Amino acid sequence: MRRILMTGLPPLEVQDLAGPLEVFSRCEGYRVDLVSPEASRAIEINLGLQITGASHYRDVTGPVDTLWVVGGPDAPAGAYDVAYLEWLRVTAAQARRVGASCLGTFLLAAAGVLDGKRVVTHWQWCDSLAQQYPSVTVVRDAIYVRDGHIWTSAGITTGLDLALTFVEEDFGRRRALTLAQWLVMFVRRPGSQPQLGRLLTVYAGLRRPFDDLVVWMLEHLSEPLTVESLAAQAGMSVRQFIRVFQREKGMPPGRFLDQLRVETARRMLEESDNGLKEVAALCGFGSVDSMRRAFMRIVGASPASFARRALSADRNGAEALVATRRASR
Repeated sequence: MRRILMTGLPPLEVQDLAGPLEVFSRCEGYRVDLVSPEASRAIEINLGLQITGASHYRDVTGPVDTLWVVGGPDAPAGAYDVAYLEWLRVTAAQARRVGASCLGTFLLAAAGVLDGKRVVTHWQWCDSLAQQYPSVTVVRDAIYVRDGHIWTSAGITTGLDLALTFVEEDFGRRRALTLAQWLVMFVRRPGSQPQLGRLLTVYAGLRRPFDDLVVWMLEHLSEPLTVESLAAQAGMSVRQFIRVFQREKGMPPGRFLDQLRVETARRMLEESDNGLKEVAALCGFGSVDSMRRAFMRIVGASPASFARRALSADRNGAEALVATRRASR
């Protein structure tokens, strides 16, 4: 049984706590303990909520697999209990893996855990983190970052992505996908995806008729879509469609379609058993070679690398699950 300690400086951001907690508590093979820096053993949550029944950090004993530090609005303030920071430092050194969600990165930095590390936090606080802790390298264009056994994430929904990444690392891609489906998540994003990047560019700013158009494009992705067919579906002339689409999306329709196809293909390679040839056909690339060129141009990696990564994660997860069940007997 892998033991996870979840802690942070109250008041905690409710979603930074609830999202990962939901993932870990619903995954066989994990035991989750909430740890409070307060002697009352209660954990205050923002919005006036409170969780009781946590353990005080001084009372925590035994081995720890994963230390997860939850973000909260007071974390960047610099007003920390020195003894609690020391406990974080020692526990982080002993744990197999450390994760931080959003502003929880500030706590780990204050404890000296992140010296010399590449980390990420919420985009609004990246400058502040870099200024307060110059020994830390802030990666601004990612939703989560790994450096050694330390993982940091941008917060809120990215905490779910990171928690599912831990599940995949421990128990395999299929287990992580099952949990993602239960959580009704559209996609479990890779850490290299920008916080304000490619997918937000694709989906942001949609308005009729473009909101319906994107759904239609996804439903007809395997077809040889053209600017003319897209314009007809949107009920515009080709000239008007190109002009309005460029203004609304900041890119030509063809580039938008390429990004949509690459992102859909990447998800298929990571989350299904479809081979390269089948994925290329389903996503409208025409051939595996055409798909490879689009991947290299847009994400800088081959489609085969995503398929290999998923296969490796499945194998590692199966081995980890067998070992966990043996250890629990």
